[in-house]
Amino acid sequence: MHNAKDIYAERTLDFIERIQRLRSYDEICTHILKEMEWFGFSCVTSLSVPRAGQTLKDCLWMNNRPQDYIDRYSEKNYILHDPIVTEFRQTIYPYAWSDIRAKRDLKKTEKAIIDEAREWGARDGFMVPIVTRSGSMSGFCPCGFEPDLSPRARAALEVIAIYSHHALMRAVLQVRREEPCIHPHPTGTRDHAVGCGWQN
Repeated sequence: MHNAKDIYAERTLDFIERIQRLRSYDEICTHILKEMEWFGFSCVTSLSVPRAGQTLKDCLWMNNRPQDYIDRYSEKNYILHDPIVTEFRQTIYPYAWSDIRAKRDLKKTEKAIIDEAREWGARDGFMVPIVTRSGSMSGFCPCGFEPDLSPRARAALEVIAIYSHHALMRAVLQVRREEPCIHPHPTGTRDHAVGCGWQN
């Protein structure tokens, strides 16, 4: 519990001011992670829903989830049953993982996916859907063991998520313009990609 009366508003505005001055992809990632840690989050995923001709790697702006978790998620094809993803397809409003548990009667496979994430330090998370005027969808989702998901924190997180997502996109797209075959890796490093594509 944070005691300062308006600490959430103060931190949000300070964060926006600082991130607006940053141009380096790695610096932006570091800044976002530091801010998310204050809220109790340890990992962040920021992505856009791929359009025709795009792959998920083309639209993954940041993801520092543990590699062994990512590998398992992919191998088990969890995306087909993940209730966090299912909710993302059905709503444009922010939600916590715990909200889904509370309002839906989850199947055994769905519960198992959420529960398994705890083994990698993610007991709860907060998904912020980001919608453009064209109707394209993106999502910013931090997660952690015991994050602050109070109403005031959620309001701050939605604003921070939107600014973070766009800052990441700008940094990645700028590098692509300047160095077409060198892309920032979505975990915060730069890779020389074969054929100008994303690398794991």
